[in-house]
Amino acid sequence: MRHTELNRAVPRALGAIGGCFSMWLVAGVAAAEVPHLDHVIVVIMENHSYDEARVLPYTASLIAAGTSFTDSRAITHPSQPNYVALWSGSTQGVTSDTCTPAGSPYSTENLGHACETAGLTWKAYSEDLPAAGSAVCTANSSKYARKHAPWTLFSNLTHDNERPYTDFATDVAQGALPNLAFVVPNQCNDQHSCPLTTGDTWLLNNMPAMLQAVGPHGLVILTYDEDDKSAGNQILTVFLGAPVLANHTSAQHVTHYTILRTLCEVLGAPPFAAATTETPILDVWGATPVTLNAWSTVKLLFR
Repeated sequence: MRHTELNRAVPRALGAIGGCFSMWLVAGVAAAEVPHLDHVIVVIMENHSYDEARVLPYTASLIAAGTSFTDSRAITHPSQPNYVALWSGSTQGVTSDTCTPAGSPYSTENLGHACETAGLTWKAYSEDLPAAGSAVCTANSSKYARKHAPWTLFSNLTHDNERPYTDFATDVAQGALPNLAFVVPNQCNDQHSCPLTTGDTWLLNNMPAMLQAVGPHGLVILTYDEDDKSAGNQILTVFLGAPVLANHTSAQHVTHYTILRTLCEVLGAPPFAAATTETPILDVWGATPVTLNAWSTVKLLFR
């Protein structure tokens, strides 16, 4: 690129980063670019295989309404390291469901810190969490379990963003839904300790409000932490919302690290840890007009 061309391109790119998007830049977005979205909600269910989950009545209706993945895999067994991997791009050496020592032992990059650094908002809504920011291992007859709340393990984020699930409806009603929200049902409603149909009914009663809350420029991801402890560790993952193709299946091999990479892309935060080497999910987006985020603009300028 000649200096004169560079002098023209840089101000345009900087303008796009600030929210003033030049027509030539928007027109140059390839169909495979990941769109920037206003809100993303990630819902995590528990301990069942792809084939077990996808035939549940309401879950099957979600699959028909969005894009599902035929080769979605968890990272390991048991539950806790998978949650940590999705949140931070690494298992952080966690190999069991044992509650970690008091405090937040890890200070590596994670979605909470990445959002705060990028000026984005985030919250984790855990069903039956006894109080905001609580570090208890279990609560409410073990319905809440800290092993399903990886944000509690990190010292470089705002723990007041760890909220009881009852706060979700309040935040939506007040127009305060964060850019990134993780929703963790309790150990009955996530299918960990109760029948699959219990979890399917919980989704029926809660998912419509989430889909409405994210709006036309939002995404809801339904996924599982792990399967039924098989070697293949195949899990159900479904992308839902207006920007996503309906009744579509993707054969892309995805893991928790792929989901993390895609979350970084849609939110406009640089990818980190294992997500940096993952290919973001590209074949699920419909014809919804896209808005480039800062990270996408940088990629377009320098590729």
